[in-house]
Amino acid sequence: MKKSYINKFVLSLTIAFIFCSINIYAEDQASIDATYELFEAMTLATTFEQTTIKLVDMQIQQNPQIAPFRKVMLDFFSKYMGWGSLKHDMAKIYISKFSIEEIIKLKEFYKTPLGKKTARILPELTAAGGALGQKRIQENMGELQKMIAAEAKRLQQK
Repeated sequence: MKKSYINKFVLSLTIAFIFCSINIYAEDQASIDATYELFEAMTLATTFEQTTIKLVDMQIQQNPQIAPFRKVMLDFFSKYMGWGSLKHDMAKIYISKFSIEEIIKLKEFYKTPLGKKTARILPELTAAGGALGQKRIQENMGELQKMIAAEAKRLQQK
């Protein structure tokens, strides 16, 4: 008799676990699907590719001696930083920061004319921001070197 109750209890727990797992998977899959739809609305695959090209070209502009290796660098970045290799992980990041409702609202925004413009010029904005940051660092590199030297001297005296 006791064994029958234990078996029923274990069976009930197993069924409950299966239903919870299915429900969690369904919610996760719904979030992933919604996020992939957002990525399409954002034309994120194109944005990633264009951003990579702009950043490589910016590096070549600053270091012309690496120009012969442009294709090699683009191939490397495409392999390890390309959209195909990052899409699922990027979806996980978005899901960790946005609710499914927010993801749906973002998708709706990126389907508007302003959203489409934002997606289209995002690589340009990213590259311009990166160039600005690099320029500021280069302009003030002497100060950074002095600060590092002073700190190294201080640490040596300890």
